[in-house]
Amino acid sequence: MNQLPPRSVALHIGANKTATTHLQRSFVMQQDALIRAGLRYYGPDTLRRPKRGLGDLYGLAAYKRQTFPTRSREEQRDFMFKDGHRLILSDENFVGVLHNKAGNMLSPLYPMAQARVQGLAEALDVGPMDVLVGLRNPATFLVSAYGQAIMGGQLSSFEDYSAKNPLSQIYWPGLVTRLRQCSGVGRIIVWRFEEYRWRFHKICAAMMGDHVDMRILPLPKKVHLGLSNAAVAHVLEHLDTADLATLGERARKAYPISEAHPAFAPFSQDEIAAATADYDRQIAEISDIAGVTFLRP
Repeated sequence: MNQLPPRSVALHIGANKTATTHLQRSFVMQQDALIRAGLRYYGPDTLRRPKRGLGDLYGLAAYKRQTFPTRSREEQRDFMFKDGHRLILSDENFVGVLHNKAGNMLSPLYPMAQARVQGLAEALDVGPMDVLVGLRNPATFLVSAYGQAIMGGQLSSFEDYSAKNPLSQIYWPGLVTRLRQCSGVGRIIVWRFEEYRWRFHKICAAMMGDHVDMRILPLPKKVHLGLSNAAVAHVLEHLDTADLATLGERARKAYPISEAHPAFAPFSQDEIAAATADYDRQIAEISDIAGVTFLRP
């Protein structure tokens, strides 16, 4: 009789705006093959149901929701593992949202990440948990976050948004350091969003663990396109509309990114160059943190 590998957990926490949806949907497309390989994958489709988030299921104190689990932690863990040996969990919202209700980016980024990840590791109690994080150039991250705010109905000019959310607060080493301080975390696997296309199979392999040798096929197209210059201009010109909640979505559909409608790009080349240099320094700092694996060629 073949002996199953020991139970283990991989937690993919984003970050936001780093192709998380593309990665998640690629895993969903391979669900049957994953189950046959002893892997149980759970993504936003299941983990964002009302009162069914990871914090709800395990009664995590740091989750701050008034819900009570229907199963004990051990029962819930066994239910999710079923007959598999590795649990793959992917939900960037588990460590917190990017903006508060006023449209301000939380600082530091994901302030509850350490408490929530530590709490989940303790609740699952299957040994050190692998944590996976994609990072992104602060300039393009801020632009994408602005687009997310607009799509969420938090409407303002980019000048006003960036005044409230300066580039300096996007400091990835701080997030990785806080995660590294979690006693329940084993490996932290990190990659650049800009290299996602070329690191896709390495990312998937890290999520599936050392005991599985299979390839996940990526979705052929991007999932969430950003906003074009024309779409942002349309939003700002129609702030007096009665239906502000859907204004961003309607603008994105009316003016999709294309040759005719270039992507929204508010930063100058000099500003992009400065942000890229800072990003490189941050990556070098993260690479020096013990216990962090940076996915490279």
